[in-house]
Amino acid sequence: MKLGLQATNIFFEGPKHAGVSRTSLRLLEAILEVKDHQYVIFVRHDSPIPGHWLDLDHVEVVRAWAKTRSWHYLGRDLEPIKHHLKAWFSVSGYVPRTPGVIKGSLVHDTFWRKYPETYTAADIEIHEKMAQNIARHSNFIAANSDTTANDFAQTFGVPIERFVTLPFGVGQATAPRQGPLPRPACLPDDRDYLFTISTLEPRKNLPRLFEAFAKLIQDPDFSHLNLIIAGAKGWKTEGIAERVAALGITDHVHFLGFVPDEEVPALFQHALLAITPSLDEGFGVPVLEAMTYGAVIASSDTPALREIGGPVPYYFDPKDEDSMTQTLKQALQADDRSKRIEMARDRASGFSWSRSADILLKKIQSQFK
Repeated sequence: MKLGLQATNIFFEGPKHAGVSRTSLRLLEAILEVKDHQYVIFVRHDSPIPGHWLDLDHVEVVRAWAKTRSWHYLGRDLEPIKHHLKAWFSVSGYVPRTPGVIKGSLVHDTFWRKYPETYTAADIEIHEKMAQNIARHSNFIAANSDTTANDFAQTFGVPIERFVTLPFGVGQATAPRQGPLPRPACLPDDRDYLFTISTLEPRKNLPRLFEAFAKLIQDPDFSHLNLIIAGAKGWKTEGIAERVAALGITDHVHFLGFVPDEEVPALFQHALLAITPSLDEGFGVPVLEAMTYGAVIASSDTPALREIGGPVPYYFDPKDEDSMTQTLKQALQADDRSKRIEMARDRASGFSWSRSADILLKKIQSQFK
């Protein structure tokens, strides 16, 4: 099979290489490991190209046009014809309208519809056009969770039978080392800490986490703790630092900004608690990473995070600061930390990019029958 892979949403490095970009790259790399097919990868016109891709006999890399808008409106429809493609998969994004080609895309969530107040108007327009294209022109749709598949199916009237759910892996390219890792040098001091990682944007619910943390450290047993936040700034982040200052916790809250992949495992491993406070998630990669790297977890009680974490995390209502505070205390005081970590690693073993690639390629091949 000759398969086109759209990767124009992948940034490969820097602050924009987070969330969708990171998971898209991990999935794409796993697909390339399956050498039974020929792949044509479409990247942005100015994108760096990983050197190892160029050494693969079964891979061809093609740059999209410099006039990006023209490529998305016309060029993408021509590429399957030009490269004699039997199928096309977008690791995230539009699919061609080209007839006679099996087409599919990965969808991550429907949050621009569910939480429009957390998006800019421009981003809502982009997501809406993309989703309408995927719903109308895809033969199949891959989702990062059953929750996302059901949400997208109901929102856009797509039969659920067209979906396949992929058991994502962690966001880092390399597997964690066995045994204890050194304490990360990026930490501001040697105090114990709680850890959260995400692109900073409204749906990540950081203001409520600040409120809960401020209440937590009023307790003398927890007054020494830091809250460490990793992740680049996204959108609508105005007032975050001011909120921390207003709560009087500036000395305890530290923003690391974008953190390279190689530093993430140790940040999870050394944390007293890994927290995912999001209002909602399509999958919840930080929960999976926390399970993989050996952290005790406190998480928002949402369908996708329950789907990923199962019985492993301590759950709280993400819209209730008191619920969050009490759950943090419960997790910090628990006497079953070792059991939770062992259970987490066992559950994490069921998720992987290689399994995702295998499931996806079998789904594509089934479309020819």
